[in-house]
Amino acid sequence: MRASLTRSIATTPASPHLGAVPTVPSHAPHHVPVIAVDIGGTKVAAALVAEGGEILARDHAMVRGRTGDDVAALVARQCGALLAEARAHGTELPGAIGVAVPGIYRTARGTVWAPNIPGWDDYPLRDALQRELGPAIRVVIDSDRAAYILGETWCGAAVGARDAIFLAVGTGIGAGILVDGRVVRGHADIAGAIGWLALERPYLDRWTTCGCFEYHASGPGLANVARDLLARTPSYRGDLRELRGDALSTARLFEA
Repeated sequence: MRASLTRSIATTPASPHLGAVPTVPSHAPHHVPVIAVDIGGTKVAAALVAEGGEILARDHAMVRGRTGDDVAALVARQCGALLAEARAHGTELPGAIGVAVPGIYRTARGTVWAPNIPGWDDYPLRDALQRELGPAIRVVIDSDRAAYILGETWCGAAVGARDAIFLAVGTGIGAGILVDGRVVRGHADIAGAIGWLALERPYLDRWTTCGCFEYHASGPGLANVARDLLARTPSYRGDLRELRGDALSTARLFEA
């Protein structure tokens, strides 16, 4: 993607919820058909995306302990800011907003279950966003797993493929699965939620909130494993022993 069409958002925050204010460059093409939003357990990323897949503007904001309605408000603010910037620069307004959620989207009810976002056990995200953004723009929601693999088949590594897997490891772990040109969704859209794979027996209570595989191998999971090992190895006297709480992070493990 060309550097002239891709740029980071200015760093001056408009509010504690929105984060940085996005600015559309004056030389960007006047056709921005969609806004894409990727909601994660750690941050929310949003972008204006041209019809061919070029990112014209992007923004991100940290979740920082927000729950329930506050996360939805963060997403709505980012979308609203991108819409305002498109209007201000005379860009054709996007006809839809696509939102990828880190969990399960229940299409019939428009609700979301996301284990890494407290308060999103059956959260009515579709109605919350539509209420904030108005009826003029369509809001489409899907699991991040489906969005990952569809993105790759659109303009990524899986262009032209009919069978492919996208494996995502971050705050959570998930797999987007494409078989014979169709996304595999499974019962209740649970296919690809591989963070719940059982790696060993017996099943322990501490795996209940996120799953066995995710507990061990996700970003936060690596720190979980390190804490477990430190608790079981009192003889260890290395640098990690001095770290407490959030100070023992995945980034710190990679530095050690």
